[in-house]
Amino acid sequence: MRDRVRVAAVQFATGTDLDENLATCLRMLDAAAAEGAELVVMPEFCNHISVYSDRDHCRSVAVALDGPWLGALVRRSAERGVYTSLTVTVPRDGDRVTATNVLVDPRGRVVATADKQMLMGNERAHLSAGTEVSPLPDTAFGPVGLYSCMDGVTFEVPRTFAVRGARLLLNSLNSFALDEARLHIPVRAVENGVFVVAANKVGPLLPAEQVPQFSRALGVPAEALNGAGESQVVAPDGMVLAMAPRTGEAVVVADIDLSKVEPGRLRGRRPEAYGPLAQSRTARPDSGREPEVVAGCVPGARSGPELVHKAIDAGALLVVLPELSPPPPNIPSGVLVVTTALRDDQHIGLVWSADGVVHEQAQIHYSDRHPVATRLGAEMGLYPAPFGDLAVIVGDDHRYPEVFRLAAIAGAHLAAVCWQPEHPWECDLALMERAAENRISVVACGPPGPPASTMLLNPPADSLWNPNRSSPYDGTINTPITQRVEPDEGLLIGTLHPGRAVNREVSKDTDLVGGRPWRAAAVLVGPPAETTAAV
Repeated sequence: MRDRVRVAAVQFATGTDLDENLATCLRMLDAAAAEGAELVVMPEFCNHISVYSDRDHCRSVAVALDGPWLGALVRRSAERGVYTSLTVTVPRDGDRVTATNVLVDPRGRVVATADKQMLMGNERAHLSAGTEVSPLPDTAFGPVGLYSCMDGVTFEVPRTFAVRGARLLLNSLNSFALDEARLHIPVRAVENGVFVVAANKVGPLLPAEQVPQFSRALGVPAEALNGAGESQVVAPDGMVLAMAPRTGEAVVVADIDLSKVEPGRLRGRRPEAYGPLAQSRTARPDSGREPEVVAGCVPGARSGPELVHKAIDAGALLVVLPELSPPPPNIPSGVLVVTTALRDDQHIGLVWSADGVVHEQAQIHYSDRHPVATRLGAEMGLYPAPFGDLAVIVGDDHRYPEVFRLAAIAGAHLAAVCWQPEHPWECDLALMERAAENRISVVACGPPGPPASTMLLNPPADSLWNPNRSSPYDGTINTPITQRVEPDEGLLIGTLHPGRAVNREVSKDTDLVGGRPWRAAAVLVGPPAETTAAV
């Protein structure tokens, strides 16, 4: 198994003419091979844009796995001696059509397919989602994971590949959202300690005559409905090694060393605690709570209670302290204070009120920073605060996306994080994504100094499918609204909007939590299953 490989992410536009789209794919494959690429990743919906007049039209433009359209690409991959990954629509039994990731090897064979698990918005009208764990195909440089677009907007599908030993993830996209390149793509690399190669579309994602209709329905300007480009190669530390521009065809190439993956990111996982991830049941957040609350973060709380009372005097009803900070004396009625404490062989998150401790949450994952905490929690509980069901994140549990997902499945509106992150990516990518992919508010408090780990995160007020927006569209689909303390500031006061967790739809009929790929998540709750790379 080789460690060093030259990879390419290629971006281009496709339309409604299958022959023209095939010619574009072949031309871009040639261009990437000319750059010395040994693995080429192409966008999603390479055969036809993802808008159809009806189910018959959708099926008529799908391409068979053994048909001439893919056959031409298979032959060209063999001629160039490269691996090629792309996503096309494929006709299945009955009248089903799937969006399917396809991997072609240098010998001209389709060696693996993986159906898209989470469909987005209009795709749900005519396509069928995958319902099984995707295979993990082997290559000359080890096993790789194949997924597309919305499957990377939540953590489960990429995680299923990483826990089975993938060192490289291949992501094909068809997205106009700017937060793909800024957040959803790089976070999958860093949270799993793997490389990611992601290829997005450019140009119109819709037929020209349908642009006004979609523009009105989404509440976004027509020009925002073009593919956002920025195809990229990301290292296990979250560093972007190569990135294409937002517009125009491009081939970006990077030489990667797969021995640099960081499997330690997964080593502390506790699959026995993740059972609900692989179950269909999902509790929806209660809509009968206060929709917002003033929150206070006190990074300097360890120096004394004065700043804590300053936050309370400023109107904060939820006050979050860095881990192991003592609670203040004389907590006023109606105020909740969140902190943690070491008790015997446990590290426990505590919610204090005027009546004392009203909620406890044991640390779920082992943390090198707290070696005495050897007795770990077995589940994620919630505290029913007036402003929403509250999850408390303890120790280094924030590094594990499974924990926030457990809270969201249980119906959480918000999460309080008492932490001490060690790396900037924990703040800039990981925590941001936990708020985004679960559509919950997050209040995090760490000690003063870099990284600036004290922040308030709120879901955007508007989902993507919303013609009556409260604010102009900013190009993203679910990047949280962020308020962050400067490293030398001792207090952060702001408003959280936990009521927004009630609406989990990131687009039409696309529930970020209730629509999660729970069948695929079976891989995450037990020993890795043997999954063959069959077509």
